[in-house]
Amino acid sequence: MRILAVDDDPFIRDLLPVVFEQAKFPDVTIAESGAAALSLLDTSDEAFDCLVLDIQMPRMDGITLCSHIRALNGYRETPIIMLTANTDLTSIEKAFVAGANDYVTKPFDVKEISNRVRIAERLLNAADGFPELDPTLAGPAQATPGAHDFALTDPIRLTNVAQVVLPFSLGNYLSQLSRKHLDACQVFAVRIDHLEPLFESTTTAEFARALAASAEAIVQVVECAEMLMAYDGNGIFMCIAPTDSLPAWPQMEDQINALLAESGLAFDDGRAMKICVSAGGPMQPNASRTQRVRKTFDRALARVSMRQRVKYPEADNEKNRPRLE
Repeated sequence: MRILAVDDDPFIRDLLPVVFEQAKFPDVTIAESGAAALSLLDTSDEAFDCLVLDIQMPRMDGITLCSHIRALNGYRETPIIMLTANTDLTSIEKAFVAGANDYVTKPFDVKEISNRVRIAERLLNAADGFPELDPTLAGPAQATPGAHDFALTDPIRLTNVAQVVLPFSLGNYLSQLSRKHLDACQVFAVRIDHLEPLFESTTTAEFARALAASAEAIVQVVECAEMLMAYDGNGIFMCIAPTDSLPAWPQMEDQINALLAESGLAFDDGRAMKICVSAGGPMQPNASRTQRVRKTFDRALARVSMRQRVKYPEADNEKNRPRLE
């Protein structure tokens, strides 16, 4: 794996090659600034497989650098790990929204770096499995409803939608939270109702707009700038909000649906596209670090599935399970 590490601290720049060598990742290039890193990315004959960026750097911080990297051809899918000494979640969440996939808190050790880079390897190998939808783009003029290049169950990389990250990245974020931050965090799932008819009646561009409208309504209702969420397929948005001030449940669901009804969402031919969602009750994440992601998201899905069974007792909502880990 070819790694580019960026840090303005000369001590860290001297330390990282040693740490990566001990972790059996010897192919490391070091840059001292965001500008130097972008120059290397532009001139290198061979693409880097993983990027490690310090968040706090002068002139161009790691979050800004991350945004610039994601705009480069060839680096939209490359794993990005942030280095941070921050104890607050705000910078970390901003980094994930900018395109980061994982983070390591300073001071770090060989085992921790090794684990996070090996997880990045898994992400690199799986990157081609994530369909990408941009709801700001128009689809082909003669697109056929229901003819999508992805399945109903597929997790999707939803671009140009605020606070939406990859499912893989959301799982990484949750797995790394400290006990202090867990206590101030709430997880919940929102699922689009009657998804199969929607999937079959929309073009890919229309379906992308439906997903974006749902995500944007969730963001508006929750009103937490640090909330992160991911679309995990099957109409499911998994959401993590580092706040104890979420709107009351189940009124939160009513507020999301009211915004969707007022959104003006429409098919390409002008017909109104009516969608509604179900929201599961928020809960704190599981405390176990090794089982946290699976157990937490399973519980969140169980709650939203129960909510749909109450609303639509004739439907079978037990067949779908989350994959965010």
